[in-house]
Amino acid sequence: MKNKNRQKLKLLLYVLFWAIPLLRLAMGEEATFIEKNLQARAALVWDVDQKKDLFSRDADSQYYPASTTKIMTALITYEKTKLEGTVTIQPGDLGLSECPVVRFLPGEKYSVKSLLYAMLLASSNEAAMALARHSGGTVMAFVDEMNKKARTLGCLHTHFQNPHGISYPGHMTCANDLRKIFEAFLAVPDLVKIAASVNYELFTVEGKPVQYLMSTNKLLDLYQGMVAGKTGWTPESRNTFVGLCQRKEKKLIIVILDSPNKWYDALVLLQPFFGGPLP
Repeated sequence: MKNKNRQKLKLLLYVLFWAIPLLRLAMGEEATFIEKNLQARAALVWDVDQKKDLFSRDADSQYYPASTTKIMTALITYEKTKLEGTVTIQPGDLGLSECPVVRFLPGEKYSVKSLLYAMLLASSNEAAMALARHSGGTVMAFVDEMNKKARTLGCLHTHFQNPHGISYPGHMTCANDLRKIFEAFLAVPDLVKIAASVNYELFTVEGKPVQYLMSTNKLLDLYQGMVAGKTGWTPESRNTFVGLCQRKEKKLIIVILDSPNKWYDALVLLQPFFGGPLP
């Protein structure tokens, strides 16, 4: 079944890739190509080494970040715990959705690291709540830390109301700010290793198998050079995404906010600089 799903996703990327006009771009035409084809309301292509944007659309306007919020949640969790410790799931961590992506039970115990896998790969809102409560004492104290960190990173248009990204009035970011947060995340090798994982077997600390997790970042094993990233979606935010792609010496961060199709838009942002999606 896993191989079947991967083949379907691979086919989808091929279809999306060939749906994008295949132009032989002259130097400096990349931005024009992206502008013509991009569907997202806000986006950014950032050259990591040159420290400049290669493309920008509405990058300072506020949008709902959805689960890309969890990049900051992971960063604060790491600063507070260094991935050490055990978290006991409490009733207050649960009930955020009728069909949670990971079915945690009250009283179960998990390592901090395993909950980070659940949050960053499967995008578990419940894992985000448990980590925030454990790391911050209370969820709201943890959210205060998220907002302090955002200010420290120079994020002028970002404010968090929760650690998971479910849309809520005032819970906003912009493409430039999300890039800054993601760069801070990428500076922590332990977090990059987690976000770069395609799958993970989730166990309680007692060794009880819970779930086989698959990353929501489908570009990880389908687009050559994709290092790590985080997806997001809510009805209000539509599709969101932030990711790092590297081929040879070229390293680019892409940010997508308010998109009808994050995979199409990711290819539009990456194709002018890297070409096709597959090795």
